[in-house]
Amino acid sequence: MAIPKKIHWCWLSGDPLPANIRQCINSWKRIMPDYEIICWDKERFDIQSVPFVEQAYACRKYAFAADYIRLYVLYTEGGIYLDSDVMVFERFDKYLKWSAFSSVEFLWKVWHRRNDEDRFQKYQGYGIQSAIMGAEAGNLWIKECLDYYSDKSIRLENGKIKGINIITEIMASIAEKWGFKYDVFEDQYLKDNIVIYTPFTFATLWEMVSFRTSAIHLGEQSWLVDGVLARRKDERLRRRLARLLCSKYRIFAVLYYWIFTEERKFIREIKNA
Repeated sequence: MAIPKKIHWCWLSGDPLPANIRQCINSWKRIMPDYEIICWDKERFDIQSVPFVEQAYACRKYAFAADYIRLYVLYTEGGIYLDSDVMVFERFDKYLKWSAFSSVEFLWKVWHRRNDEDRFQKYQGYGIQSAIMGAEAGNLWIKECLDYYSDKSIRLENGKIKGINIITEIMASIAEKWGFKYDVFEDQYLKDNIVIYTPFTFATLWEMVSFRTSAIHLGEQSWLVDGVLARRKDERLRRRLARLLCSKYRIFAVLYYWIFTEERKFIREIKNA
């Protein structure tokens, strides 16, 4: 069995797609034109069929509803899941041979404040990427992640979600059974043909963009009211540089991040931690 050439993504708000999201999706179509692209909206997925999803949708917390849906579609259909704000740089063909794949998601500043005594909080800032992932239908790791939500509910306190962990932390904690461990610099080949790559393969931070990066999660947070982050000047700059990364001028964008971005120093801090 192999991962099928399907790209799943979610758009639950029903709002028109912003220009930056359309640019990301166009990168999928341009680079992988032979892949089937499937949008999971409230017409395709029965929101009321899962209490957790129904509650998240009612609260307009679409990202949390999408956390369940991405696991559901990978388990039932197989394929690749991409958040709508993922920019793709190269084909994913080489990843289809695994039973499941993703990468480490490492956020240094968050991880540094973690609580090791809590099963899930010890993975805060260090988890498994959920914005870019793939799996065969019926994968047991994906199934166990999906089952986590079976008895979960959502509540809001001061507009913030309570009573649920972030999916990256959930996936990392459950993956321990397959041999997942803390490692930012080495690819991890787990049991049952599961691979978790370094954060340089599927980047979450711009500081981790390199010549071997296949895709980057831009972190547009499009579910925020009025796209607050999208209006920030630094976010607009990053989107322009993302387009460079998809072009023949990619080398200049990569060199920019490696040479001029001060946050690059955090790699040295990780090694010395």
